[in-house]
Amino acid sequence: MSKNTSPYYAAGTLLNTYLQHRNRGLKSIAFDSGGNNVPSSSSYATVAKTIQHLPAINSILNADNKKLSKAIDFDSYKNKGLAYVMIYELLFSKFQKIRGGGQIKRMIVKHEKELRREADEYTSKNPSLGDPSSNFPRYVRVNVMHSPVADAAKILQEELTKASSEEGNSTVYADAHVPDLLVLPPNASSWLHHDSELVKSGKIILQDKSSCFSALVCASSGDFRGDYIDACSAPGNKTSHLAALLHASFAAADEDEPPKKKKKKKGNKTNKIQSTVFACERSSARFDTLKSRMDQLVSSSSVAVEPTHGDFLKIDPSDPKYANVRAIMLDPSCSGSGIVNAPDRSTTQNSDEKNRIQSLANFQTVALKHSMSFPQVERIVYSTCSVHDEENEMVVSSALAEMNSGKEDGSEWKLVAPQCLQHWPRRGKEGVGGLSKSQADCLIRCDGLDGDETNGFFVSYFERTRVSNDTSSVQSSEVTCNASIGIPLYDGQYKKVVESEVPKKIEKDPKPTEEGKSKGAKSKNATPSNNKAAEKSAKKRAKKLAWKKKQALQKGERLKKKEGIAPKSKEE
Repeated sequence: MSKNTSPYYAAGTLLNTYLQHRNRGLKSIAFDSGGNNVPSSSSYATVAKTIQHLPAINSILNADNKKLSKAIDFDSYKNKGLAYVMIYELLFSKFQKIRGGGQIKRMIVKHEKELRREADEYTSKNPSLGDPSSNFPRYVRVNVMHSPVADAAKILQEELTKASSEEGNSTVYADAHVPDLLVLPPNASSWLHHDSELVKSGKIILQDKSSCFSALVCASSGDFRGDYIDACSAPGNKTSHLAALLHASFAAADEDEPPKKKKKKKGNKTNKIQSTVFACERSSARFDTLKSRMDQLVSSSSVAVEPTHGDFLKIDPSDPKYANVRAIMLDPSCSGSGIVNAPDRSTTQNSDEKNRIQSLANFQTVALKHSMSFPQVERIVYSTCSVHDEENEMVVSSALAEMNSGKEDGSEWKLVAPQCLQHWPRRGKEGVGGLSKSQADCLIRCDGLDGDETNGFFVSYFERTRVSNDTSSVQSSEVTCNASIGIPLYDGQYKKVVESEVPKKIEKDPKPTEEGKSKGAKSKNATPSNNKAAEKSAKKRAKKLAWKKKQALQKGERLKKKEGIAPKSKEE
């Protein structure tokens, strides 16, 4: 098949480039070139999924002395990326078939039966092959600058009820940790996406829970008044979240003012900006995205976001423009190893990957030390979506050791446990980088592969202490955004549904009751408690049941594995 007609040619070409440059991330390869070489979103997604399944595909091809690799003549293909994509499409994609034609497809399909047999065997031995994030709830952050949380929740509840055709929990919950975050069932992603009117209007943002922690800690720790720097802003989700939380804090503070004081301010209240967030981005393309997002999402009479095209590391800490900055939110480039469905998530630590992680850690340490060099800054939040110690505890430890050494002004940076996340159970790692237990307990970690229902993430919060640090006038922010009013609180309800389904679905069908026997073959596979299912046609029921059992088997094996010893990453 010619390259012009193959539906997988672009994906195969991108995958070939990735395989030749393992030291670079897929996103960097796909989008840094710009121009007409940028792949479509569908090609990028296909390659991302194929990369996730490369260990499985290679194991299938190389089993039994490379039997299947030789059968389909894999080593002779110049376009191995195209072959990998086709094998993924056949064995692991949603529809499990290869579109189009061509010689490579004919060779693969010729041995389809053997490939599927090996794939089933591999899956049975590796139940975690599936995407764990598919079981995560669909998190929705309400932009309180555009809509009250209760109003957005009401609309989402109506849409969810309309979309839920099957039995089960179809409730919109309020998150227990992030005040403006709503929790929907995992399958809500099938209808709630970027084309949704709520998303396009800027009233809601589709944002994972753990990535909301950075702004939450930054806005609700210490005195929230003053200016802020978001050091690495694009695409702007965390920036807009920080602005929204500050907006809510100023509104709450204004409501708490005595009536007489509020009357005096009434004349110019709506036009006074009380806090500015300087959003830094050095990439021109990403800066344009940042500006567009801020225009769409930020609308506040008390908070302004000022997109700044430039390198944060080149900002002069003594520049008068930033004299009122009291807090910095630093979420720099990282390996992304905590994002459980990311194509670049490493399963092995080869030398190239180790070098890449160390290079990132060096940059992160420099950025954190630069943040600590601003003389007027009192608070810093450093976060990554990485699970690697080198990018987390070791960066924190190194920066603290270097920046607290030989201080002449008597000031000192120290780790502080974020009060807003005091009930979050997973903490940092004691001993890594020489951190004490009390220091490690100040750090926040998330692990999507160990039951946290969100992607892997790391958050650290620093405060500067001074010899004569007067905290009598500090006004801490109690960020609530009225999220929990009238909305049930999420307590793992969707996680419990997934777990409760597993044993029921992987067990053999129960023996029919006497009543069931009298109904004949039609109710042979029906349980007494599920009369509606018995009314479906046998063909439809059998097909659905087979699919569910296959999915549940993988979840059940994964659950058993979690109940034992959770798998550790290589760096641990």
